[in-house]
Amino acid sequence: MSAEKQTNDTLTAGSKESVKSPKGWIRWSGLGVFAALITAILALGYFSFTLVLKNQLEHYASQAWGAKIEIGSLDLGLMPLELGVQNLQITDPEHPMENILEIKRVGASLNFYHLVVGRTVIEDVFFNDLALHQPRKTSGALPKKIKKEAVADAQEAKKSTGIALPKMALPNPDEILKRESLQTVETANDIERQLNDVEQTWAKLQDNLPNDQTLQSYQKRLNELTQGDLSDYKNFAAKKEAFEQLKSELEGKKQSIEKASQLLQTQLPRIQQQVAALKSMPQKDFNRLMDKYAMNQTGLSNVTYLLFGPQIQQWTDTGLKWYRKAEPFITKLKAMQAERAAEEAKAKAQAPQRALGEEVAFKEYDPQPDFIIKRVDISGDMKWGRLEAKATQVTFDHPSSKLPTLFNVKATPKGQPNALSIKGQSNFVTPGAPVNQADFSWPAYQIKQWAILKDDTLPVTMNQAVVDAAGQVSLVGLDKVDALINLEYQKVDMVVSGSKSDDVSRYIAPIFKEVNQFNVKADITGSVTSPNIGAKSNLDQLLSKAFNKALNKEVAQVKTQLRQELNARLEKELGPINQQLKGLLGEQLSLQKDSQDIEKMLSAKLEDQVKKETEKAVGQELKKLFKF
Repeated sequence: MSAEKQTNDTLTAGSKESVKSPKGWIRWSGLGVFAALITAILALGYFSFTLVLKNQLEHYASQAWGAKIEIGSLDLGLMPLELGVQNLQITDPEHPMENILEIKRVGASLNFYHLVVGRTVIEDVFFNDLALHQPRKTSGALPKKIKKEAVADAQEAKKSTGIALPKMALPNPDEILKRESLQTVETANDIERQLNDVEQTWAKLQDNLPNDQTLQSYQKRLNELTQGDLSDYKNFAAKKEAFEQLKSELEGKKQSIEKASQLLQTQLPRIQQQVAALKSMPQKDFNRLMDKYAMNQTGLSNVTYLLFGPQIQQWTDTGLKWYRKAEPFITKLKAMQAERAAEEAKAKAQAPQRALGEEVAFKEYDPQPDFIIKRVDISGDMKWGRLEAKATQVTFDHPSSKLPTLFNVKATPKGQPNALSIKGQSNFVTPGAPVNQADFSWPAYQIKQWAILKDDTLPVTMNQAVVDAAGQVSLVGLDKVDALINLEYQKVDMVVSGSKSDDVSRYIAPIFKEVNQFNVKADITGSVTSPNIGAKSNLDQLLSKAFNKALNKEVAQVKTQLRQELNARLEKELGPINQQLKGLLGEQLSLQKDSQDIEKMLSAKLEDQVKKETEKAVGQELKKLFKF
């Protein structure tokens, strides 16, 4: 018995040794292989996706642009949500061996929370290491060129245009007329707009007006109805029905004529009065221009504008160019403001219905507009120098963000010790009182060999100077500009050499040599698209006497030429105006005649004609009865 028990114990011990207990449920070597496999798949998927996305972006962007757009690589991030572009190269379509723009890195990061709730909140946007007009190693032209010769012609024409420098010895009438706005032209343009409006309205009414053929047709139908045998009742009833139909048509044409006549009667007399007043406008323009450009002690205050006006005009044109580019955004902003104002007015006017209750907007975590870029950073080295720009809170919906858009730009041209600094804001937090302004300053700007005027009479060159420039530009609303520019010139070395005018060489050139400092103050006000530009300087006081003596000899000739030019402008504007007005007056006379013809046809009465026919028939029957 004991031997059997010992044998069983031995078997039990052997089985326990042969079956080992497990150390754990995870096999770490297998998990490592699995993790490596998943990582490899994700990495392969990431690179494949970015490669496909990069190729698609390059393809469609290049097709839309008309030349190659190349991307070095794409960066995608999830925490936070980011998109980056490395080594972006944009080919110049007109110069395939040149990149119009190169950016080493472009990136943007989005707020994932706001993206989930339906908003686009971009935390940061940056453009690092911009470069313009960089050479390419290979051509960036597409296989199928889509550029047109007309585009090249337009570019060539654009390059060939420039700012004409004015004559300084005498106010050239042609240059004055190019620079100044004329009441003659403005009034004529206004009259032409009114005439065009009248003609457009007239064209719409003409379809319902009767012509000669229509009137003849109406008269023929009327004659057929009022003539012939009307004694038969059935014949009379049919003709009466046709007569009433004709009368209805005539009444409709009469109303159309009355409507057209009313248009011409209300508009043409007023336009004729304006045309009569237009004939006196050249004299008014002449008097105003003579007051402004008169070569005397007071009139020479505008010499500063003639000297520095082209430069100020160039700045203004540049600003207008950027304003034109921003017009779609301005239009969108105006639409948003109008929509918001309409919603607020509707909410105030419409009381909440008791049964439906009222929507209450509870305070939200980090409230933001539907679209906003919180920070924008741009930097790069250009051919002309270094550019750095930053902006914050870029959005159209300032009432929601409660923060204005702030921007700061610094541009440092090569060879200049200091940068042009522009700081400003665009603030629509209060839509009824927006604030859009920018302050700029450029201390100690170095000028060397600036040919202010390349003119035979007054060739002015500034050999060197140091300028402190400062100013402010504001938009009043979104359509008017108010800008002040202050230029302080120091260490000035100006010369007038090679003039063909003895008077300039004798009186003006020595005065320029004595000028070592002066200031120029310019103001730009009025409509953004056609602002008024003014400039004044203490330099005028130094030049007044010399200019008066040198130029008064030819003032009479200038007056005569200017008067002739203004009268020629009047004749040029009056030609098409009189032609349009003559045509409309002729239409008015034609309407009067047509109205008389229709009134005459409407005065005809079928019953009277029947009565006459009946009396005539009775008379004939009586004659037969009492014939002897």
